[in-house]
Amino acid sequence: MMKKLFLFFSIFLGSLFVQAKVLEDEPFVILQVGLEDPTSILGGKPRTPINPPSASIDGHTFYINGEHSGYTFYLIDNSGDEPDVVYQVIIPAGVNAVVLPATLSGTYELQLHNGGAFYFYAEIEL
Repeated sequence: MMKKLFLFFSIFLGSLFVQAKVLEDEPFVILQVGLEDPTSILGGKPRTPINPPSASIDGHTFYINGEHSGYTFYLIDNSGDEPDVVYQVIIPAGVNAVVLPATLSGTYELQLHNGGAFYFYAEIEL
């Protein structure tokens, strides 16, 4: 009985380490929530948490992991005096990957807008 219990726990712990390694290799993008118009009377802070979509990036391909209702995708260069939109594309519902131009390199702010009071953003490196 003791050997079976030891074997079970060994396999269980081994599977945790395998799962941790898989998650470590995923290039996740941690999206934050921003207000479209913070001065709007109707655009106040939400009463419940806003859950951003799960997203990842691999090279110059951006992925939205899961279903969504559609977004306008922006890449913004904040390195100058004024923010500059360097790339913009509409991501329709059901489309989960966007291939970014290979000519883009550096640090950018990625923004996903869906026409609501909130948008999602993150800093990415290409």
